[in-house]
Amino acid sequence: MAESLDQTGLLCDPFYETRAPLGRDNKGNPWVLPGQLILAHQVYPPAKPMVIEVQGYDPRDTSKNSYVFKKYNPSNPPPSHFPAKELNLRSDENLYVMQGKLRPAVVLQTITTDYYNLQNPEPYVWVAPCFTFKEKHRQQYRCRIAAMQFPHLFYVPGHPNGFAEEGVLRFEHIQPVAAAGVQPIFVNGRQNFLADAAWAVLQQRLHMFVTGKVLDQSLEDTLQAYAACLLEAYGLR
Repeated sequence: MAESLDQTGLLCDPFYETRAPLGRDNKGNPWVLPGQLILAHQVYPPAKPMVIEVQGYDPRDTSKNSYVFKKYNPSNPPPSHFPAKELNLRSDENLYVMQGKLRPAVVLQTITTDYYNLQNPEPYVWVAPCFTFKEKHRQQYRCRIAAMQFPHLFYVPGHPNGFAEEGVLRFEHIQPVAAAGVQPIFVNGRQNFLADAAWAVLQQRLHMFVTGKVLDQSLEDTLQAYAACLLEAYGLR
């Protein structure tokens, strides 16, 4: 097994911190904040869209409804169908099939929007999912991730006050999750967060990924020096 690459103490000491629980809203959804570590139900779009096509629908007897799982064919898209009330599916909408799981993540932002429903606003959490390293990830590749050589990958160390294992936040899989689909991570009755310094580094890297521009030049100089030290330590320079 590859050795840990955690040298984040040179940048952020500590990398994580714990805070008192934030409680829940009047609908039972947990309050969460940017920089918080959570578990979230997240999905991954397949290479080719998959849909559940409505082939038969009887609003008076749902036992007569029929559906077919199939690949979406742009030259022969699913036909329009009767609105499916129990699925909250409009006549011009499809049910898409995607893989997913309850996965650790970092909260990037929260929002409650009334764009769809003025009377019943919907709370969402925008999250960056965390993936752990696998045997296929060689030490050299892991080191380059830790040294911030890939704009879409952000290394996070394993720690009792943070994620259980070292891993990577994958910016290409950032997505919204309904507030009911997230759970705060607790340690001894307290909730886990990135420390302020680590949160600043994450924002720096995310801004670079989205815009291709540096957010804070002084911090960027520090990150470049950190990356050079890490690459040299592992013989990659």
